[in-house]
Amino acid sequence: MIPLEQLAALDLSLWLGTGKAAAQHLHTNQSTVSRQLRAVLHTLDLRLVRRNGQRRLVGDLELLAAERWVHQLARLKGKAPLRVEGTYASGPWFLEQPLEGWMHGTFLLPGRDLPLELLRERVIDAWLASYQPDLPDPDDPQWWVLDLVREPVRLLAAPDHPLAGVRRPSADDLRRFPSLALPPGWFPRTEAILRGQGLWQQEVPMSRYDPADWEGRCGDGVTLTYGQSLTEALQPGTVRLDWDLGLISGEALVVRRDLIDWPPIQKLAAELRRRARAVAGRFADVEALN
Repeated sequence: MIPLEQLAALDLSLWLGTGKAAAQHLHTNQSTVSRQLRAVLHTLDLRLVRRNGQRRLVGDLELLAAERWVHQLARLKGKAPLRVEGTYASGPWFLEQPLEGWMHGTFLLPGRDLPLELLRERVIDAWLASYQPDLPDPDDPQWWVLDLVREPVRLLAAPDHPLAGVRRPSADDLRRFPSLALPPGWFPRTEAILRGQGLWQQEVPMSRYDPADWEGRCGDGVTLTYGQSLTEALQPGTVRLDWDLGLISGEALVVRRDLIDWPPIQKLAAELRRRARAVAGRFADVEALN
């Protein structure tokens, strides 16, 4: 078995994006993380490459998969902190208050596929997601999805936008202005709903979430974006337009289905339900779910 600290150096570097971030979480220095990471690569005969802005492992990954399963069992048995990631919306509300036995990430991973990949490969143990329309279905054999809160998605713009304060703008009014979009296929259900309204037109490439690349784009006074009460409170500076997107989103816990009976997972779910009630109590349009 590869030592816990060695595989943690590799997997935290992949998850958090840099060896420096991994070192901070492991309470060590970056040179130690680099040395441990290289030891794992050497032992398993793997290479680390960068593709599409993300670091990837190249080689026969079968032994690594087996090691990750053993290391996840060690975390579930309390030998090391469990790992939970959140989105830029869910993380600050649900995870910044410490969770006993858990460490959290940076809340900067964009999209749906990368967090699910990290869960699938047992690099992380839980994900607090914000994309309910595009999350796995309740009967998915691989994933357990626990809905925590739901809230309507709003169409947003800068306060000086020409449509700010306009009662019942038309679809043609909206089409006059650029509207933000994430890369095709990231959120197919959400994309279809918004494209059906003439929105989701201006693609924003993103490898890690940066408010300047999303809400900040509205600063030009013409670009439209989307948000909900939780994100608006975190990134103020936009106003809601008088337009019903017909889109409901929210926050949900996602874990591998083969982990749901472990006590630390059940304890996490119970605590997040409690926090969901507290978060929902702060907003008129956020509903906590049982």
